[in-house]
Amino acid sequence: MSGTLERHFPATASLPRAHIADLPTPVDHIATTHLPITRLSIKRDDLTSPAYGGNKVRKLEFFLGQALAEHRRTVVTFGAYGSNHALATAVHARALGIEPHAILTPQVPTAYARATVLAHAGLGTVFHPIEGHDGSREAERLRVELRARDACEPLVIPMGGSSALGAIGFVDAALELIEQARPDVVYLAGGTLGTAVGLAVGFAAAGASTRVVAVRVTPATVANEAVITRLASDTIELLRNHEPSFPALALSDLALTLREGFYEPGYAEVTPAATSAVALARELGVKLETTYTGRAFAALLADAAEGKLVDADVVFWDTYNSAPMPPPGREDSLPLVLLDFVASCR
Repeated sequence: MSGTLERHFPATASLPRAHIADLPTPVDHIATTHLPITRLSIKRDDLTSPAYGGNKVRKLEFFLGQALAEHRRTVVTFGAYGSNHALATAVHARALGIEPHAILTPQVPTAYARATVLAHAGLGTVFHPIEGHDGSREAERLRVELRARDACEPLVIPMGGSSALGAIGFVDAALELIEQARPDVVYLAGGTLGTAVGLAVGFAAAGASTRVVAVRVTPATVANEAVITRLASDTIELLRNHEPSFPALALSDLALTLREGFYEPGYAEVTPAATSAVALARELGVKLETTYTGRAFAALLADAAEGKLVDADVVFWDTYNSAPMPPPGREDSLPLVLLDFVASCR
């Protein structure tokens, strides 16, 4: 089974790919009679997989494809305690017979983070909680340890799956959307920016004028213009290495805006704007959450209220997972620091 990318740029089929996503995901049109938006649709990437959906699955197709092609036995990735990316990695790696390791960093206690940690426990994810937010030293230690144990290195997947390889999943997604609709603008949560950059590269490669608005929901050290520049350059270079006909795009060719104003007071902190946006989305039949998608939808609503989206064809990219959470494991199987965190979430 080939993706949209391979149909447009056939030589990219040489990139190993684990076909774990149900594609294409649908585009649902939303009635907006009581909103200051003429046309609003939702790109349902919450439905990328019945096992565990969300935007990370598109990236994992390429990371886990590489892991399988290279006969890796383990993968290592990063995230906060409640990271969707870390959990998605664990779910889909386990299903392919690959052992998942998660280097986890502290966050504010939430019910969702508690459920995520317990889901990891049920999957048998190997936990590596650290005190700070830089997991590079722990990743290097694990690389040495697992290489000695398995006679091969683990595949290290970056935080959020945001590298050139992961972003290719959303170059593919942009081409997929262009075959379904040609919106003027796409709004989405900007975490580690692989999704946003991939979409912008894909739209530009297709010659579409679609703008991407990535609403920053992570610290500025994680999501910034320098990250966009590096990630876009690396993604275009990787694609052109596999398919010379892929356009030699410049950064100026990408219609990508990093939208500020919705991150504070901090990661996973619940804000009134996000809470209100989640409630409104629920009335529209869309399930969001307050850390990522709720903040992004709040930005869309704020721009609409200011008249910035009049007569625009708008797509909101739903990056959340709507599949059931994996069954929880036992609390007493958790490392002490995670056991204390789970208790604090009650």
